[in-house]
Amino acid sequence: KPQIITQPETTMAMVGKDIRFTCSAASSSSSPMTFAWKKDNEVLTNADMENFVHVHAQDGEVMEYTTILHLRQVTFGHEGRYQCVITNHFGSTYSHKARLTVNVLPSFTKTPHDITIRTTTMARLECAATGHPNPQIAWQKDGGTDFPAARERRMHVMPDDDVFFITDVKIDDAGVYSCTAQNSAGSISANATLTVLETPSLVVPLEDRVVSVGETVALQCKATGNPPPRITWFKGDRPLSLTERHHLTPDNQLLVVQNVVAEDAGRYTCEMSNTLGTERAHSQLSVLLENLY
Repeated sequence: KPQIITQPETTMAMVGKDIRFTCSAASSSSSPMTFAWKKDNEVLTNADMENFVHVHAQDGEVMEYTTILHLRQVTFGHEGRYQCVITNHFGSTYSHKARLTVNVLPSFTKTPHDITIRTTTMARLECAATGHPNPQIAWQKDGGTDFPAARERRMHVMPDDDVFFITDVKIDDAGVYSCTAQNSAGSISANATLTVLETPSLVVPLEDRVVSVGETVALQCKATGNPPPRITWFKGDRPLSLTERHHLTPDNQLLVVQNVVAEDAGRYTCEMSNTLGTERAHSQLSVLLENLY
């Protein structure tokens, strides 16, 4: 009776690929050998197979028989458990059952789009994919899984939906979000950039100041916003007239007035503007005249 020496191996294949199962048996008998393949315990009547015979002349003559089952352009209909049966007149030998699973690489049915959104609103990113087995969807921000919306529980993935929400959007949420769809056949990714816009606001309040004639005073208008706000200074209701005593930093966030004179007194306004709007902050500058007595 033949003895199996090579068992067919459990295999995963992609739809449309060609697969082969190999099975070998040895026998000391030179009696005629027949080969068959079963799928899920049913004999495959029109199996596409190749059969080989080798002779080993060691310690008496041993015949080695090999059968190869070819499955062309596999579909889901090919999934199942395959087994070879090798028979001579002493009997039949059955191989192990090798499972074939047929997979499809994920492909996107919805991909996330770039979003530009204001702070405090809600961002909505879509992502869905098909494949076999069903792909798992995972999100990353700038290549990592630890990001503010996830950490602060402002991120919501709907279990039966293809939508990923970030609530109460903050400036820190801006970045590149990657959606990965993965199954045992492989993985694919798609990216979307989230741009967060913020209306201008002061980081540090602008305060009223009192100085004496001849001193130096600095007014700071430290503003935040996205796009970064443009800063303009006013005195009273008119744009500030600069003299050689006035100095501004390149971003206009700091105004320095040297050798203060009485005419410098008044209401100073810092105007912060970007595409979302304009905010103003005020500082009353009082100048103490020298004691003339």
